[in-house]
Amino acid sequence: MHPKNQKHLFTTIGNKNFTSFAYEEFGIKGVGKDRWPIINMDQYIDHSKDELLHQECCIGLAKSEKFKMGMFYGSTTPEELKNRGYSQSWSEVIRELDNYDPTGFHRQSIEKIVNECSDSNLMSTVYKYVYFAMGGIIPWFFALYLKNAGFFQKTKEGQWTDEIKNFPILKEYIETLPFKEIGRVLFFTTYPGSGIVTHRDSIVAEHSDHNINLFFSAGSRPSFIWDEVKKTKVYLDSSARSYFFNNRDYHGVDPEPTFRYTLRIDGTFTDELQKKLGLIDGYTWKWDYETQNN
Repeated sequence: MHPKNQKHLFTTIGNKNFTSFAYEEFGIKGVGKDRWPIINMDQYIDHSKDELLHQECCIGLAKSEKFKMGMFYGSTTPEELKNRGYSQSWSEVIRELDNYDPTGFHRQSIEKIVNECSDSNLMSTVYKYVYFAMGGIIPWFFALYLKNAGFFQKTKEGQWTDEIKNFPILKEYIETLPFKEIGRVLFFTTYPGSGIVTHRDSIVAEHSDHNINLFFSAGSRPSFIWDEVKKTKVYLDSSARSYFFNNRDYHGVDPEPTFRYTLRIDGTFTDELQKKLGLIDGYTWKWDYETQNN
């Protein structure tokens, strides 16, 4: 591990370790050797069927029933905590459990969950308990997975879920996108009047996570990258219908008056697209990018 990389922190409850990371100020690292904060991807993909795709997305979401609650781990920002008045992310509540649970009441409940749940649903059960019982931040309305991959291996080849049957045109479209490997595919959705809390997807470290986020013809979204050093937001171009960003930078979406969705596709871009985006050896971010620009 590079000495500058952010560190994971681990908390043991029962016989299970839970992972988190503290708030640290790195500033925007950006995408590729030119360190773009957020890239409008419209020029690289076909948007001619957006209206049809949006219609199918709305119908498919209406027909689907296997929704999951959203989750992020690690600390959000002090500004977000002040604005929202929430306790913290679920993983930070676990990491600071003695402060949030001085009587040990919730620890007993979490230990019971650890003892009774299988590994496959343990994390989701714990974070939902923190949401329901301890006021942890719920980052978005719901998620719907169309293709599953492990949380920490989300760019690796995934498996289509049963829900994809409601999105046949979308599936065909996704397979035309400039990926040589497609991992996780899911909808992130927001409730009217609620945005997506500012967060990182993981620690600040060198990585090759590639993603495309799509709105189709539902209109632009106030998606932003947060510079925690300068305390400013860098917004996506308001005309954009798709974008790529460094998921280790703090990011979020401002509140909107109606239900909205973003389709997130994780994977590995084609070599041609990697070259166009300045991803040397496929790296979305590596420390050399910083020294090359100084």
